[in-house]
Amino acid sequence: MLLSLFIRNFGIIELLTMDLHKGLNVLTGETGAGKSIIIEALQLALGGRASSDYIRTGAEKALVQATFIRLPSLDSLLKEQGIDATEDGILFLSREVARSGKNICRINGQVVSLGFYRGIGRNLADLHVQHEQNSLLDQERQLELLDRFGGKEVLEHLEEVRSIFKKWDSARLNFKKISGSAAERARRLDTLRYQIEEINFANLKPGEEEELLAEKTMLANAERISELAAKAYTLLYDGCDGRTAARDLLAEAANTLKSLAQLDKRTESIHAALQNALYLIEDIAREISSCRDGAEYSPNRLNAVEERLEMIKRLKKKYGNSISEVQEFFYSAGQELAHLENLEDKLEDSEKQLSDLADAYNRAALKLGAARKLAGVQLEKDMTGELGSLELGRLEFRLGFFELANPSASGREQIDFLISPNPGEPLKPLAKIASGGELSRIMLALKVLLAKADEIPVLVFDEVDTGIGGRALQAVAEKLSRLGEHRQVICVTHSAQVASHARAHHRIIKDFEGERTITRIELLDDTERLEELARMLGGKDITQITLQHARQMMHSATKY
Repeated sequence: MLLSLFIRNFGIIELLTMDLHKGLNVLTGETGAGKSIIIEALQLALGGRASSDYIRTGAEKALVQATFIRLPSLDSLLKEQGIDATEDGILFLSREVARSGKNICRINGQVVSLGFYRGIGRNLADLHVQHEQNSLLDQERQLELLDRFGGKEVLEHLEEVRSIFKKWDSARLNFKKISGSAAERARRLDTLRYQIEEINFANLKPGEEEELLAEKTMLANAERISELAAKAYTLLYDGCDGRTAARDLLAEAANTLKSLAQLDKRTESIHAALQNALYLIEDIAREISSCRDGAEYSPNRLNAVEERLEMIKRLKKKYGNSISEVQEFFYSAGQELAHLENLEDKLEDSEKQLSDLADAYNRAALKLGAARKLAGVQLEKDMTGELGSLELGRLEFRLGFFELANPSASGREQIDFLISPNPGEPLKPLAKIASGGELSRIMLALKVLLAKADEIPVLVFDEVDTGIGGRALQAVAEKLSRLGEHRQVICVTHSAQVASHARAHHRIIKDFEGERTITRIELLDDTERLEELARMLGGKDITQITLQHARQMMHSATKY
């Protein structure tokens, strides 16, 4: 039950507190006084769409607070969020909307996410706002209403279908991703195999290119290398043109220092150093001799080196800027090739998964469809009774089931609310033949049945009596009154017949303070109710006739 609603800086409302009562609460007042704005504020307090447009001109933020009697069925959900039950059994919902876009939701003073907040609000009250009956014309909305009426059994099957469909959809996307085009995959396999074979055949080695370039330089200059090495060897070891070789001169100097060292010990180290230099010269001479003998010009070897370098150049142009990059490409291409070669196995696994999920979906969808049809039979039966009490006893209400061309997250069928307004006329979709008054009463009947199925304690109607008059309007008033015996009902109305059945009658008044509009609310006593009903019946000028009519109306409602 909703105990009170507090509103600040919302629309034309600066500050308003409304205390609610058990049973049927009606809100009346002149057009534009703010009745529907109060319902919009309650909608926001329950988790509805927030907008800075709601904020009163000149204010920076709007605040709505709704105080409910706690539902024990929500305790586990609240406990999961760390929200403890209050000692007085109160559940306090608060919503603050700022011009900056900030939107704060609190339950019992604790900030919570909008999704959680909205889920709690959905269990506390069901709102039927103006023009919502038009949503009855939408087949998806009709299916949603049937599922809600079907209750736990239908909703559990629906949740299973949605879960399987989500996995199935994901598996289809994965299959599409890994399968691609068979021709494209075959072309890619051929390309990778060619690239890997080409690089593998080359048998590249790290540092090879630098070695080959050095060898190419040596082979291209073999004659000059041989000439220079021979000259250096002659100067070091053989001597030429009557000149003594450097090695012989060093050997003579070493022998001289040896004799000197025997006379002067200070020169022993000099002699040893010179002797080492002599050994070094001999080693150098041998290496120069080897270089001279090895510097042989070989056209065949030069051609082979140049061909190898050209092949390396081609591979670098295709696969990288260096041998190491080419080898990295070789490794990654090998990995991709292995992946594509193993893809057939993955495709088989994916196809099997798709087949298993399709079977699971079909089984779950069949169970859901069967549960919906059972719920549909009961809904038809219950709606017949409800519509009869709303002066629509001649109207036939049926559900048409149609199989969808493609499976969906909501199952394999769609439904249509079908009606025949008069006996003998064929059943046709609600969207094609229902009048505004019929839609209002059909929606009211559905809300009554859904309230029983959902066990929602508060039902809110914003001008559900629009487009209805005479006996039909009296039937709606009586229906709301009876509904108020089991639920708290809040109803915005322009109908004196509906208002006469109220347990609590609230009048919304629009006043002006200076240049600002102020909305107030009054809980009417019996005398004030009589005057308000007379005003609703006769307009501004209240006469004895309208007062008498209002008195009779209140008396009849009390007897009812």
